[in-house]
Amino acid sequence: MNSKISLNKERRIIFLSILGLSLFGILMVYEASSIYAYKNFQDSLYFFKRQIFFFIISLFAFFVILAVDPIFLKRYAFLILLFNIFLLILVLIVGKKVGGAKRWLSFFGFNFQPSEFLKISFLLWFSQFATKRNLVLNTLSDLIIPLTIISIISFFLLLEPDLGSIIFWFLWIIICLFLFKAKKRHLFFLIFIGIIAIFFLIKLYPSRLKRLIYFLNPWKDPKGFGYQLIQSQIAFGSGGFFGVGLGESKQKFLFLPAAHTDFIFSIIAEEFGFLGSIFLLGIYFFLFYNFFKIGLVVSGFSKVFSLGMSVLFGLEVIINIGVSCGLLPTKGLPLPFISYGGSNLFIHYLLVGLVFRFSKDAQSASY
Repeated sequence: MNSKISLNKERRIIFLSILGLSLFGILMVYEASSIYAYKNFQDSLYFFKRQIFFFIISLFAFFVILAVDPIFLKRYAFLILLFNIFLLILVLIVGKKVGGAKRWLSFFGFNFQPSEFLKISFLLWFSQFATKRNLVLNTLSDLIIPLTIISIISFFLLLEPDLGSIIFWFLWIIICLFLFKAKKRHLFFLIFIGIIAIFFLIKLYPSRLKRLIYFLNPWKDPKGFGYQLIQSQIAFGSGGFFGVGLGESKQKFLFLPAAHTDFIFSIIAEEFGFLGSIFLLGIYFFLFYNFFKIGLVVSGFSKVFSLGMSVLFGLEVIINIGVSCGLLPTKGLPLPFISYGGSNLFIHYLLVGLVFRFSKDAQSASY
């Protein structure tokens, strides 16, 4: 009974936290995009209005998913994953091409990334898979099946191309295998093979190699591959300890590309400074801690899903902020609940809703 009461409290705090992040995100989307939106759409509120719409739809989906039968999701997890793989194939055929990559399907004027839905479909399937093996993946056969699925997914992601997502899922699977007691020798072998594969994939695309080289020294190409990172670092430097103040960002005046999407944290750091950035990181850590805590309390399928969700969430935050700070090579990954984008916001509200739904009965292992 006490654990149920505790989890109800955790869920309420998580919900209020993501609600606050989303509302703050809407504000920062306007801050970061108003100049760009006016220049390209003659409407400074263009992205702001769309983000509000995405938020309302995502919030509605969150409450709908709370009513979904978890047994249904477990039973059809593999079919849901197969449908997602079909969408990955479909995007290669009829997908919208942006910046040299085919990653979006267009519906009624809105774009959707099938690769975003993997955060639900693959996690559902992996949770089902690990549950059948009593949450212990310490044999070679326990590794072959999820690695085969990841390899198939990676093949289609590579054709988009989206090397960043491949690396993301490689890191995710390594961490999750560790959590579910994979043997150290298996993990070291996978890490070794993964590093070699990533090296050859980078060599396969010269632009990726250049991006990596100029990440190490962006000033070698300040107007090309190094431009975005330099502008991001200027935003951090301008913000200082206390920030320049809300609405006072200079980098949003078309200096920093993707200011309202992948690099929105740079605008936050500029306007709110080191102090505001640390406060935001504290909220993200608090959310990660509570997702992980739920995973430790519940059992079975819901345990795997909650722990997997916490790893996914933590990686997204670390990678996005690491890229913005110049600690990691550029990777187009939005900041959860804050960056502009319907697919990302919608999927994250569904993920949180599923964690809530699966953990509703903390003492039950029925699913």
